[in-house]
Amino acid sequence: MSTKSIDGLQRRTGGGDKKATRSRAATSSTMMRRTTKTTTRRLGLPDDEKELKKLVSENKKSEKLDNPKKKRKSLGVKKDTKEFDKDNEAVKEFLSEVKDVDPTDLVEVPKEERSKGWDKKKKSKKHGRKRHVGRWIALAVVVLLVGAGIFVYNYLNDFVSSVTGGGNIMNVIFSDPDTPLEKDENGRTNILIFGTEGYAMDDPRWDGGQLTDSMMMMSVDQETGDIKTVSLPRDLKAKTCTSTSKINEIYWCKYNKVKKNTPEDQKRQYEEEGAMALEAAFEEVFGVQIQYHVHANWAALTQIVDAIGGVDVVFLYGNQTWAGDETTIVTTSPKGLADGRPYHIQFPNSQVVHLNGEQALAVARARNAYGGYGAANGNFSREYFQQRVIDAIVKKSRNVDINLGMVLQVKSAIGDNLRTNFKDTEIKTIVKLATKLDYSGVQTISLYDTKDKPRALLTTGMINGISYVYPTQGVGQYSNIHAYMKRKLSGEAFTSEEANVVVLNGTAVSGIAANEKTYLEGKGYIVSATANAPSDLKDFDGVKVYQVSAKKPKTAEALSKMYKVQPEVNLPESLAAYKNVDFVVIIGNGFSHDAK
Repeated sequence: MSTKSIDGLQRRTGGGDKKATRSRAATSSTMMRRTTKTTTRRLGLPDDEKELKKLVSENKKSEKLDNPKKKRKSLGVKKDTKEFDKDNEAVKEFLSEVKDVDPTDLVEVPKEERSKGWDKKKKSKKHGRKRHVGRWIALAVVVLLVGAGIFVYNYLNDFVSSVTGGGNIMNVIFSDPDTPLEKDENGRTNILIFGTEGYAMDDPRWDGGQLTDSMMMMSVDQETGDIKTVSLPRDLKAKTCTSTSKINEIYWCKYNKVKKNTPEDQKRQYEEEGAMALEAAFEEVFGVQIQYHVHANWAALTQIVDAIGGVDVVFLYGNQTWAGDETTIVTTSPKGLADGRPYHIQFPNSQVVHLNGEQALAVARARNAYGGYGAANGNFSREYFQQRVIDAIVKKSRNVDINLGMVLQVKSAIGDNLRTNFKDTEIKTIVKLATKLDYSGVQTISLYDTKDKPRALLTTGMINGISYVYPTQGVGQYSNIHAYMKRKLSGEAFTSEEANVVVLNGTAVSGIAANEKTYLEGKGYIVSATANAPSDLKDFDGVKVYQVSAKKPKTAEALSKMYKVQPEVNLPESLAAYKNVDFVVIIGNGFSHDAK
């Protein structure tokens, strides 16, 4: 081991290839004490620490530290390369030991020297550059995240605004998913769903593109998850702005004011006016309150079906049954369903049929208007097919693996082709509700078949040379439909039994039985007839209930609770004419529901 002086700098070196083992603290104090004019002359630097720091603050640098490849005569040093390298290292080490002074701030280090990594101390220039680059990378990441966030926000906000008519994504995020949707007096939420014939909301591309080709009401019980759907045919006679006067014109009467240059807020106003007018028409026909509406066009149906990979259905005829989980659609032909000539669609019965978007739309529109088979009920068949296609979409949606591409496709279909009056604060509620609804038990309510009623509630006929659908009770007469819908939408358990009730007047006051019939139908009962009670069952106080059928226990319990009497099971001989009904209710003297 030897001690050697290099230009007044103390340095201890070991022999051979051993690394220097000099103490940093000792070297630092020695260098600070023994800085010489040779060092300052060699580097052109002051030997005072304050002066060195001043140079750093002024961003001034001295000449480069040389390397063995450059000429050394200008510095007056030895020609021996090894000795010069030792001098260089000593100078670097000296500068690095001056407190709070980074040597690279004073001396520009050659590229060759930097690559050796001699300046790895915390305050070295190389480390500083790394931190500088790191800060830029971090900043770039932040900018990208913020930019992505803004894009996603705008993307989702545009979607929410479009669907809800001006809603905001922030209201969606901070809303309470347990806030219930609006309800009617029966505790149900009724949603009008109507579709227009165009492939674009504001540009249908042909006359009649804004006519409502399909119209239905979906009624949901938020507590039980029960769903019921009922449709109205587009040819139903109604009050409109035209001489044709069909219900499918009501929306168009308001929205046809929209032109190519109409501002968006004005379009929204006309959209809302048209939807509200159609809601009012449904309320008049059904006798129920409607809380929400959803407007879609053909493109929405086709794109959603394609996004979820199509739907599977099975067409059946007559008494045919199907054991699978696929949605079944009953046709009126043993051959299946075909529509149009040449046939746009042609599907056989009793086979699983996979429908893409366009095929699903064709089934939903089928009514044999231009030839075909399987839809002999015309518009009534079409309304039924539409309900079944929606059932197939809902069923497939619950069993499909969701991915980003599918989400974007559905978002595009919904955002571009659907309008609602749901509030942005209700979207979370809708999503949560969708997970608990009983889609397997969706009940289709028909106004034209007779399976649960004495006769159809709608019929068809020609009026002034135009074909219409109208109530069998008479044009504009909806009381029978109101009573039927009241029963079908009632939350009472007895309604599922569909018991046949007869009401008799056991008093001398006329109109008692008719008034009670109206009351019972409003509660959801089926009252098939009214009459005067036989003479041996008159002039008593209160109410008598006779249970003819033992197969309707829920109805018996409900009537007993309503009238506060126990139903009698032994039918008097004078009531033998009513042995084929389920219950006979006789209203006696002094009874009123208000006085119960």
